[in-house]
Amino acid sequence: MSVQRSERRVTRGFTLTELLLAVALSSVVVLAVFRLVDVSLSLWSKGELRRGLVEQTAGALELFSADLRALHGGQKGDLLVEWTPVDADADGLRERAWPRLRMVRQASRAELARIVQRRAQDQAREVLADEQASPEDQVAARRVLEGLIEGTPAGGLVEVVWAVLPAPRDSGPPCEGVLWRGVRRSNEEGTGERSSFFAPGFFDASGRPPVGALDEVSGGVLWFGLEFATQTSIVHDGWRLGPELADASASWDAWDLARPDSSLHEWNEPGAGMPKVDRTPALPRRVRITLEFERERDRERRSRLSLPLDAVQATLVVDDGTRIPAPGSFVLVGAEWMQVTAVNGERIGVRRGVRASAPFPHDAGEVVHWGLSAVTEVRVPAYTDDWRVE
Repeated sequence: MSVQRSERRVTRGFTLTELLLAVALSSVVVLAVFRLVDVSLSLWSKGELRRGLVEQTAGALELFSADLRALHGGQKGDLLVEWTPVDADADGLRERAWPRLRMVRQASRAELARIVQRRAQDQAREVLADEQASPEDQVAARRVLEGLIEGTPAGGLVEVVWAVLPAPRDSGPPCEGVLWRGVRRSNEEGTGERSSFFAPGFFDASGRPPVGALDEVSGGVLWFGLEFATQTSIVHDGWRLGPELADASASWDAWDLARPDSSLHEWNEPGAGMPKVDRTPALPRRVRITLEFERERDRERRSRLSLPLDAVQATLVVDDGTRIPAPGSFVLVGAEWMQVTAVNGERIGVRRGVRASAPFPHDAGEVVHWGLSAVTEVRVPAYTDDWRVE
């Protein structure tokens, strides 16, 4: 009798231990992938943020530097730089100071044409908004807005003003400012005592210019530093503000008319090495510009004081020391500038009251502001160019 063997196919499944191990390994791989993606997105976001800040800073610096390089050194030239205290938080104290710079510089034919065109368009809009304007005036105004203005001035001189004004209280912290710039023809007709940028009444008692006279360049300004090399300033081994002949000056008066008010701010004192004024304005040899910006997205990630700070303590206690810049950097708490000397966990060593600010007591919870800093130096032409002025 033959014995037939039947083959049975055996199907073997996962045991519970193997299934749990597979799930655990899969979870580890998925978490690692998500972590890698999160880190990559975070690095990309920080890179984009820094790139945006670099572009913002570089654009403002390039525009400002171009103005300085075109300074007019002839008899019609001028340069006035002064520091003005402001009450940024409406507490009755002027605890912050911002610079204001006014200059006369050369302008090309194309730039003057744009200035004339823009002013004519502003006047045309006013005419069209006036219900009592004659039909002839309205037709002429429409022609201007359509770009049919006639006559293009040759190259000549323009007045330029740069100023930092406190940011609106509903758009940012009171410590930040907004950078503004204005341009007008130096021989442009105007009405009132505020027509010229150099008129004593151009900035009113509160430090505000006439409405519409300036255009916004950038917001989020933490610092706008200006240093000017006189004939005796030694800057090849570092810039230093001070009263000595080798020091640089923070203000400037090209015609030595005592226009910066030294009673308003200590940096309005004239430099010890200021050149003598003869028939042409005295201009600095070099200018050093420092700009620091902080955007709204930056403020959301800034550290805060964990403990109150009196006016003499040299150590900050913050909630996150990893969000404090490296030693040597500057931070702003309220209206007081401090320089970081050491970072030890959440304890931050600082030098108080730098950048001509005064030490103040600070409450717990105040934000430690700081921004991307950009520095550039501009060499000012030493020649006079009256021959190019009509």
